[in-house]
Amino acid sequence: MPRQVWWPRRPVYYGWYIVGAALVAQMVAVGLQSYTLGVFLKPMLRDFAWTREDVANVQTISTVVMGALGLFIGGFVDRRGARPLMIAGALVSGLCLIGVSRVQSLAQFYLVRGVGVSMGSVGIGNLVVNVTVAKWFVRKRGIAISVAAMGISLAGVIVTPLVQVLISSYGWRQTWVLLGIAVWVIVLPLAFVMRRMPEDYGLRPDGDPPGHLPHQPGRRNASAVSEVDWTRREALHTAALWLLILAYGTANVGLGALLFHMFPFLTDSGFSAGRAALMFSAQSWAALVSKPVWGMLMLRIHARYLSAVAFVVAALALTGLLAAANQRSAVGVVVLLALYGLGIGGTVPLQESVWASYFGRRHLGAIRAVAMPFAILFSALGPKFAARLYDHTGSYGTAFLTFAAFWVAGAALVLLARPPRRSPQHAP
Repeated sequence: MPRQVWWPRRPVYYGWYIVGAALVAQMVAVGLQSYTLGVFLKPMLRDFAWTREDVANVQTISTVVMGALGLFIGGFVDRRGARPLMIAGALVSGLCLIGVSRVQSLAQFYLVRGVGVSMGSVGIGNLVVNVTVAKWFVRKRGIAISVAAMGISLAGVIVTPLVQVLISSYGWRQTWVLLGIAVWVIVLPLAFVMRRMPEDYGLRPDGDPPGHLPHQPGRRNASAVSEVDWTRREALHTAALWLLILAYGTANVGLGALLFHMFPFLTDSGFSAGRAALMFSAQSWAALVSKPVWGMLMLRIHARYLSAVAFVVAALALTGLLAAANQRSAVGVVVLLALYGLGIGGTVPLQESVWASYFGRRHLGAIRAVAMPFAILFSALGPKFAARLYDHTGSYGTAFLTFAAFWVAGAALVLLARPPRRSPQHAP
């Protein structure tokens, strides 16, 4: 039987509260996992005899931990919803962030930051919250996921400069403590906003009235999906699933690595830490503003084609950024970081819309979880690869050009990943 849920006096569809909670949760999760470590890099290296590769290894460990847990998280979200995962994730990640402030060795850093914080972050991260958002929307899915994904960009806009200020004011150890407390204060209340699916409460996706016919995608909503759902077993036998894994995995090889290495890249290029933090935020501002634009475009153009465009834009911008930084052109760096942000701004909403539009809502978490081991393979080596090249050559040039090539390869692969079709004998 549908359960009762509290509604405000004015009839606002509850799915939009889910979107708001997902936005803030992703800002916290991505800020902790991707945007802050680069700011901590040089202050921590001053206190420890570590190399950049040593610190970058923690991102590799983090990716492995999150990818391994993702195998089980997706199915749990399908069955139980996001709330218990977010509560557990906030408690664990907050405690471990405070623990990072006490580390005295590289092994302790790997255990507490690489394993502990990552175990908590997976419970509040994009797999959990975006799968939930996708279950509450069909026609408006592109807009809803794009708005929720704005939290990822807000992490760069808000968290990166804030952490830089806190480190300058209180030191890196005390800053880790403040971040841990902030996770508890922000994320725990959000967990109680989350709900599994609208049908649990007698509602329809998008807030449609009862008895509304399932949406059939057409020219005005190219990225929407009918209410035909694939099981994980069925999806495993489609070429589309494996092509999507390769496309987004290949393209995203450098995504986490660039979030980690971009700040030190800018300071290495001669910009002060404060100025680098502001310049770094340019890509986040561009990604933030672009997300609703990508959502609107998905009403007219399928997210698969838009993904290819976004990948190519990111590749071109990253290539140009190297030249601008070599010339120490602050204006050029900011413009190209903004262009890069425009490209990567579509990565999450476009990918989530493609997965949902290809395979439906009901088993989406379990199907998305199939990609997690491959996400490990593609993403775990990126930060380490760039750090090792830097330690050996003193430059990020080769690594950044390699990442640009991966973006182009991802564009080609996503164009090959056509939507799956059931054979007549397996059609519902």
